[in-house]
Amino acid sequence: MGYQGSEIGRFRGLSGLTVAADGTVFVADMVNHRIQYFSANGAFLGTWGSQGSGDGEFNFHVDVALVPNGDVYVLEFGM
Repeated sequence: MGYQGSEIGRFRGLSGLTVAADGTVFVADMVNHRIQYFSANGAFLGTWGSQGSGDGEFNFHVDVALVPNGDVYVLEFGM
C-alpha cells in the first residue's frame, strides 16, 4: 500500500482520504479514477469507480468523505 501505479493498492494522484469509525480507510485515487478502501491494518478491501460521467464514474474527484450514517461522498471537481 502506498506505492505509485495503477495496480490494486497503488495510487496515482492521491487526492483525499477519510477514515470510518471502524478504522476503514477510503482513498480518492484521482488519476486512476477510483476509490480504494483498506482495513485499519492496511489490508486491501475493495475498490470502485472508473473513468466517466455516470453513476460510480469519476473524471476529476478531489476528495472523499463519510457522514455519520456511513454513507460515502465523493467530491468531483466540475468544469
